[in-house]
Amino acid sequence: MSNEKDQVIEGHSYDGIQELNNPLPGGWLATFYITIVFAIGYYGYYEVLDGPSQAQQLEMAMAKIKDKQKKVAAAEASKPSGETEIDLAGFIADTSAMKTGEEHYKAKCAACHGQMGEGLIGPNLTDKYWIHSQGQAPGLLSAIRKGFPTKGMPPWDAIIPKKDQVALAAYVFSLQGTNPSGGKEPQGELID
Repeated sequence: MSNEKDQVIEGHSYDGIQELNNPLPGGWLATFYITIVFAIGYYGYYEVLDGPSQAQQLEMAMAKIKDKQKKVAAAEASKPSGETEIDLAGFIADTSAMKTGEEHYKAKCAACHGQMGEGLIGPNLTDKYWIHSQGQAPGLLSAIRKGFPTKGMPPWDAIIPKKDQVALAAYVFSLQGTNPSGGKEPQGELID
């Protein structure tokens, strides 16, 4: 500190320690002055010019989100869903897919629907009576993905990989008409 004598504050010496007047670095001062200008502008916009409140900003953001959701839903509804056109019989012919579906069924579904689909806590999957899915691809996939939490069936969408969900639906579809012994009584509507 070559110019230490120039920075000494006269009369500021305590316990032998001399107080110096060292200015802040230029970058710090510039940031400080910028925050002052920003604060004046911010106050002017929100208090004097009546800028939107946080509640109004939230409403605008939510309106944009809802508008985008409507557009996405309309776009999804307008294009054909490949899942409504899934040929489960084609998956049933694929032994690899059926093995995957059977593994998922035994690991996740058999506790409630029985090892052979005969129904335990959950309904019988081997008869022609259906409570929710009408025994078709879109309904079976929806049942697997969304579940029926009010009835005790959890959603499996986040747990079973997407590619395996169709195989599981095909496996459940293949159980129809097998009529294992000790099957649970029919529940739901008769679907031919």
